[in-house]
Amino acid sequence: MVESIDSFLHLFGSRFEYFQLTALILFLTTLNILFKNKVSRIVISFLSALYLILQITSLYFVKKFIGYSFFVHLNTRDITSMVGIYVFPIIIITAFLILAYFLFYKSNKLYFKVNKSFRIASSKSFKILAPVIILSSCFYLMSSKGGAFYRNYELFSMLKISSSNFEDNLAKLGVKDYVSPDKLIVEPGKNVIVISLESFESGFLHEQNAELTPNLQKLKTDWNFYSMSENTGAGWTSGSLYAFMTGFPAFFGSESNSIFQGSYHSDINSIVEVFNKANYETTFITADAQFSGTEDMLNAFNIDFVLDKTQFEEKVKDKDLFDLSKNMVNEKVKNDQPFALFISTLDTHFPDGIYDERMEQFVPKRKSNYNFMISAVDYMVGDFISFLENENLLENTVIYIFPDHLKMGDAAFLKGTGKRELYLLTNAKQQTTGLSDSSKLNQIDLPKVILNGASVKNNAVFFTDYVKGDKNEFIEENLNLLTATNISGFKRLESQDFEIPEQSVHYKSYCNDTSRFIAHAGGMIDNNSYTNSIEALDLNYSNGFRLFELDIIETKDGYYVAAHDWESWSRYTKYSGELPASLKDFKNNLLFGQFTPIAMEEINQWFKSHPDCILITDKVNDPKKFSSQFIDNNRLIMELFSEEAVMEAKEIDGLIAMPTQGLIESFGDNKLNWLIEHDIKYIAISRRFIGANKSFLEELINQGIKAYAFHLNFDAGIDENYAVKYEMDYIYGIYADKWNFGDYKTVD
Repeated sequence: MVESIDSFLHLFGSRFEYFQLTALILFLTTLNILFKNKVSRIVISFLSALYLILQITSLYFVKKFIGYSFFVHLNTRDITSMVGIYVFPIIIITAFLILAYFLFYKSNKLYFKVNKSFRIASSKSFKILAPVIILSSCFYLMSSKGGAFYRNYELFSMLKISSSNFEDNLAKLGVKDYVSPDKLIVEPGKNVIVISLESFESGFLHEQNAELTPNLQKLKTDWNFYSMSENTGAGWTSGSLYAFMTGFPAFFGSESNSIFQGSYHSDINSIVEVFNKANYETTFITADAQFSGTEDMLNAFNIDFVLDKTQFEEKVKDKDLFDLSKNMVNEKVKNDQPFALFISTLDTHFPDGIYDERMEQFVPKRKSNYNFMISAVDYMVGDFISFLENENLLENTVIYIFPDHLKMGDAAFLKGTGKRELYLLTNAKQQTTGLSDSSKLNQIDLPKVILNGASVKNNAVFFTDYVKGDKNEFIEENLNLLTATNISGFKRLESQDFEIPEQSVHYKSYCNDTSRFIAHAGGMIDNNSYTNSIEALDLNYSNGFRLFELDIIETKDGYYVAAHDWESWSRYTKYSGELPASLKDFKNNLLFGQFTPIAMEEINQWFKSHPDCILITDKVNDPKKFSSQFIDNNRLIMELFSEEAVMEAKEIDGLIAMPTQGLIESFGDNKLNWLIEHDIKYIAISRRFIGANKSFLEELINQGIKAYAFHLNFDAGIDENYAVKYEMDYIYGIYADKWNFGDYKTVD
């Protein structure tokens, strides 16, 4: 009984929070006593009850009164997406709201009834003075640091902050010589896998819970383990993501995470940008990337791929994420391209976890569903690491495992496990990370550690380097300035500092120039992109395309086929067998039940019957092998991802090498000279590269180098027509999902 009461009390924080909550209830009750008019009492009682319940809800979830972390999630999209997880808490909260309303509404009558019965406050002056004393005392108490009103005022002051000058804000924080994304100089190191575990704090790995987490406990012994503090501004999933990507706490004022929607330029550096500069392929895998603006944030950082339930076209759990990750790692290693893979789990989400009955074959029953899912996720992590070991991938791959934040809600099973904190588990060598056994990390330290541990040489500068003393104290003392820094670091389509450029005077000629349009993955068909199918080629040829990009990967038995990747191909075909598939299985499975997949035989047949067409490849990085199998190297352009592949391609008659953006940027300030020296005439870039690199792109035009831009239809409002109308003066052409030249013959 005592244990149950103690567990309940810990649901809403420490003694300080309970003391504050008592003061808040007393304050609101006293306030309601002052209103005698029925209509006024109804309104004030409801508002008081709503305010109290919101504060209790915030305490239940994050153990703090309403502040920025609560505000971030107070939006329809996040609430709707998480309703299924919080059914019981929502019922309890609603019941408390109704109860609180009636208590506040009746407080006036109850007060006078008690007063009359016990003859309290008989004098008129005391009747007036008593409420004033109570209200003043409670207000004073709740205005102390960390109190209910203190936190509310702190949030209010942050919400009023608007955009200002990014460099000035950095200077005020003491951050000097900050390196923006366009100034990065990077050399690649090892492959990187980051696993962010939902709420999986250090107490989960305590010996008290050894039965639940044997795999992580073994890694704790075998690998390097560092304690880590949760930072103010990083105590929720998207806040944690922003912190380990950028090194800044995630404060964005009234914009919240919507600041990333439509962002067309970032002055804030991220590890994704660093990896991009080193020609890594960057991928983020999670169950729901829409939650808390995660996908918008990642797109603002120019990540290559975000995979979630949208691609799976069904509900996704952590098992699906790890299964997908195994296949992706195998594929990336086979293609010999460096990669950074980010996996964000969800199944151990408060309050009861997300039960997956499929894990019953791997994990024994536990005393609760939540404990079962702790063991299940522990098993998945252990199984994934074993897979990497068995495939001999750990030698050139650095793994980072850490919780996204402390567990929310009831943490009774963590009692006796010591101080509540986070941790970092990694196989990175200690001398490369720059850490020691006694190092005490913060979440904002992670980007620097991740890059150092993977031996990625770079000139990036992070906020943490300039903070002396306690980092959380520094953050709390500079909340408004940090908020202003984050806000000013992103430029958005709808912001006042964005002006839609004038339409190009060459718009009409661009629209009808077939040499400027590459049909991306064969082009779109029936609103489906990435089919790489024969029907897509036929349709888009009839629409006027003459340049066709195909994604080229290898089957299990070593044949080249056209598919973006094996995971997406298996979803499009409903194929459930082992991946990669064999050539036979590849040909025998239609895409979306109607489109014909193509291998080298079909590719050659199609281009033989369409002699006016040119093939542009993606994914494949072996020009000698692929060109030896293609029908006509004089009609072959290969996007390539390493200097060695480009040099190899230069020796093959007719073949045109098209270095990709990441490779080009790896040469830093010498990139233009490198392109000229090796007589490169074509390059592939992201259209997001345009904004901060216009002078470089103009130099390319002067040198006769044609830049084709991909990543169209990735950002809101940025489609093919937008790029042609406003950006084509800086590039030569685009990778287009959809374009019909017949529609533009009479364009003005």
